[in-house]
Amino acid sequence: MTWGRNNLLKLLFCSMLCLLMAKPADAHVPSGSTCHAYSDAVMTIEAAVQELAWNCEDTGWEDGRGVTWLRFDNWDKEEPPLVFVSRPTVFETAAIFVLGNDGSIRGDTFDSGDVTLLKAGPLFSLPLPELTEQSRSVVVMIESPHSVTVASEAQLALDPENAEGALTPALLLAMVAGMLVMPLLFDCLFYMVLRERFVLLHAAMAISMLTYVLTAGGVITAFIALPNDLIARTASLSWVSGSAFGGLFLASFLEPHALPRRVRKALVLCALWTFLVPGFAGLQFDFSQSFDNRLFFYAFLPVVPLYSGAIILALFRGSRSARFLALAWLPLITASIDRMLRGMGLYTAPDSIDRALFVALALEVIIVALAVADRFIAIRRERDLARTAARNFAQLTERDPLTGLLNRRALEDRFETLRAEGYCTLAIIDLDHFKTINDCYGHVVGDTVLRTVAEALETRDDDTQAYRVGGEEFILMLRGRNTVARAEKLRDTIRKKTADHAGMDGPVTASMGIVDAPHDVLPHADFHMLYNRADQLLYEAKAAGRNRTMSEKLKVFRPRGRDKKVAA
Repeated sequence: MTWGRNNLLKLLFCSMLCLLMAKPADAHVPSGSTCHAYSDAVMTIEAAVQELAWNCEDTGWEDGRGVTWLRFDNWDKEEPPLVFVSRPTVFETAAIFVLGNDGSIRGDTFDSGDVTLLKAGPLFSLPLPELTEQSRSVVVMIESPHSVTVASEAQLALDPENAEGALTPALLLAMVAGMLVMPLLFDCLFYMVLRERFVLLHAAMAISMLTYVLTAGGVITAFIALPNDLIARTASLSWVSGSAFGGLFLASFLEPHALPRRVRKALVLCALWTFLVPGFAGLQFDFSQSFDNRLFFYAFLPVVPLYSGAIILALFRGSRSARFLALAWLPLITASIDRMLRGMGLYTAPDSIDRALFVALALEVIIVALAVADRFIAIRRERDLARTAARNFAQLTERDPLTGLLNRRALEDRFETLRAEGYCTLAIIDLDHFKTINDCYGHVVGDTVLRTVAEALETRDDDTQAYRVGGEEFILMLRGRNTVARAEKLRDTIRKKTADHAGMDGPVTASMGIVDAPHDVLPHADFHMLYNRADQLLYEAKAAGRNRTMSEKLKVFRPRGRDKKVAA
């Protein structure tokens, strides 16, 4: 397993290094100064250009306004851009205008469903009106956007789908998505063997993160044509579910000593908070447009410190599993904080920076899968040790500590099985005058006699089993042929074994009552029925002078033309 783990990490590291170092598609053309402005309602392009307070710095991005405006003033005149590109988000309409030096205005208006989702990354594009040497500015009006990044990460570009190297990030992200499938297979195998809740929670995390990579990474658009709104909502909700399941997994996965009960409860409550609050914001309803983006990111503010604090606390408490989680979650938490800050509009970065988040996701799921495997082995070992201890304890409770023979409890528990296996003869052996031995020679000698008797009765014959049921009383269970004669031979062995016993004047004798009840005679005979009958026969042997056997064999008589009868 160590070889596989090391090679898996090497493969993952090389793949992630390729993903980070992959040359981005040369699709984005520097657009000169990009200015942004905001209004609460739609207005004419002339009024927007003249009346709005345009901000041409990479700061001051606003969230939740009714209309977001963008203005691009400069571009490569020899190879002008063809499309407007930005991050997928829910919006109502987008209008793109080209302003000419002569005061002319040309433009088109698009619905959210008109966008083209790109395979080269988490981007959508809209076609630009033709740009000529007389074109002065490109103005984009986005009505009711639900994310600030639709403006802060917007650019003018050439055709991204046909740009050199455009498919490289998509192919590498597809490889990351494929790697995320492996932990799901592991979880299925683990859960078949050990039905632990944290295995299911990890599987739910892996599914959520896989969905996020497919949607936010744009991989799924290479296979299925999905609406922009659906992609945007699915990406947000998959991130929410992955984060929520992460808290539940953390509370369930760490060892019992790793976290106090109140911390585990706080993790569960935080997971529920994540499902409800960021989950609501991620749905991006029309009525929540003015606040859902801020709500989405600000609602995650208590999640990050709680999850991080729980792992740090578990590390201080000596948790082995927390070491894996610290290694897996540190890159993910770092990349997530970066994504949150950009989502709030505090700063911008090229879309290639998202690769760090996808790398962190892949690392997290793979490393945590190894942690689950490690925890699985530890739990399996603990359970095996517990079961072994339980079996040993059960054997101790079923064994007579003096002689080592099984006791009456063990016999009663096994009696039905023994009958089914053919042990149909029950013999009770009682030592004669054993009280006198204890009184005359002491209990030490008496104990030695009992051990000697046990040695005489215990044979390697699979067809004979000996039990000590109390005091000087023993039981034999026999099957096969000549059971009465074999039992009598063992009774006589007691006398021979104790004949030369040190400290005693003579051998110890025993009396025996034996009943042979074939299964077809008494198919429903229980232990108490046969024991009581054998005990009566033992009493008769004692009354007849001891050192003898009284036996009884039940037979089946089948007279012609009559029903079966049972007689002694």
